[in-house]
Amino acid sequence: MFLHLGNGVSVRTKDVIAIHDYALFLKGSGSEFLAREKAAGRLENTLPLEIRQDEEAKKSLIITNEKTYLSAISPWTLKRRSQMVYDTMDIDKEAAEMDAAEITME
Repeated sequence: MFLHLGNGVSVRTKDVIAIHDYALFLKGSGSEFLAREKAAGRLENTLPLEIRQDEEAKKSLIITNEKTYLSAISPWTLKRRSQMVYDTMDIDKEAAEMDAAEITME
């Protein structure tokens, strides 16, 4: 499944390592992490061009194995979206198990 980060950018949910509030990365070791990611070419800004430089528009930081993404979508919304994917998968798994049990009982 995929997690939409905004502005037409999506990542595979299984590739997401962490979703953080961007404000946590403005100072100290967090800002050093962002600087390293940017220098390595792994930082991708998913905000629309007109607000890309607006620090207040940056709401979340999504870390994957390959890249780190900046998003205008709040980390809570992204978490809820990613959780819905897994909840849906659990429902599908439970339905399949129930179907298998019914076939076995017949």
